[in-house]
Amino acid sequence: MTFTWSELLVVVVGGLVLLLALALLVLRRRDEVLHDFLTPEEPNIEEEFFRVRQKPPEETVSEEETTEEETTEAPEEAQVQWGVQT
Repeated sequence: MTFTWSELLVVVVGGLVLLLALALLVLRRRDEVLHDFLTPEEPNIEEEFFRVRQKPPEETVSEEETTEEETTEAPEEAQVQWGVQT
């Protein structure tokens, strides 16, 4: 059995083409698996785009602060005069 250079070249190039095709199929399958894993099942783009941010809860006023406010004088009497608070 003797091979000519042209026959050997055809076998080597054919093997390289088959390996390249197999590598491309593996990469394509890997891309599909990653895409399925990383994306949500049914993304609702409209809901995500128009989602309203939740406002942070307002600070609650403690009972001590409310009692201090109630005990202060009337607004006319509680005026600041030259750095002295009444």
